[in-house]
Amino acid sequence: MSNLVYLMCSLPSLKFGQAPPISMEEFTEDAKSQLSAKHFKKLEPVDIYKATDSEGKVSLKSIAVMLDEMKVDMSELRSAKAQKRTPNLMRLPVTVVHANPLEREKLIMRWQWEELDTIVAGETFTLTEVMVYKLRLQILDRLNSFDKERGSKVLASVVNPPKKKEG
Repeated sequence: MSNLVYLMCSLPSLKFGQAPPISMEEFTEDAKSQLSAKHFKKLEPVDIYKATDSEGKVSLKSIAVMLDEMKVDMSELRSAKAQKRTPNLMRLPVTVVHANPLEREKLIMRWQWEELDTIVAGETFTLTEVMVYKLRLQILDRLNSFDKERGSKVLASVVNPPKKKEG
């Protein structure tokens, strides 16, 4: 318990939209040095984009449910668009329906952040709190990866791929 307390107190606070104040590598090093091997083994596979670890075990049921329902809603968004109808969303906010792809992604990340608030509510110095911290750090990393200049270069390389030189 005391290691969980020390770890959570030593980590910088996270705010949606900010640049990550700590890298995932730094977080992992801190967690590995502060947590018991048993706790670290449970934390290691936690990923905002995967509900299960390599053995198919759910790392945190409430997170798995959130991710599964989000995937169902994303599928519904695509189906509704193809069928030119209004989507019937389970969890995602209706604002994602009319947003462009980048804004939709940001809205979904904001929604995930708020869902994590619900999961961690009432949790103090628990492994769940550490897991949620890791998930939030992953969200900030992804959000921070959106760069207009880099995105324009990637788009240009896809639309106008460099021609191979014939020898």
